[in-house]
Amino acid sequence: MRQIDEFAVAQAAKVLSDPIRLKILTLLKEGRQEVYQAPVCSAFAHAICPEDLKLGLGDISSSKLSYHLKELKDEGFIQECREGKRIYYLLKPDRFKSLIESLHRFY
Repeated sequence: MRQIDEFAVAQAAKVLSDPIRLKILTLLKEGRQEVYQAPVCSAFAHAICPEDLKLGLGDISSSKLSYHLKELKDEGFIQECREGKRIYYLLKPDRFKSLIESLHRFY
């Protein structure tokens, strides 16, 4: 394995090692729920805004959620969609596929 691949796998593992980030990814995978209060994203009906993510996460500050979303976005696990002043988030399945392919090289 090339060194750049090793670094990429290690960085992805670091980002995925936080339980809050894993919960965010789970909520995004489950998609929009009926209890969510924000308007539905017209481009991606299953996308979720931060305020609705906070409902699923429980006691988390907006700044802490923002930090975790940025980490996931910077590593390519999620993408954002903007509609006016509102931001929505959704998974990027291709990023997970590429990580799995990189991990397959270990066996």
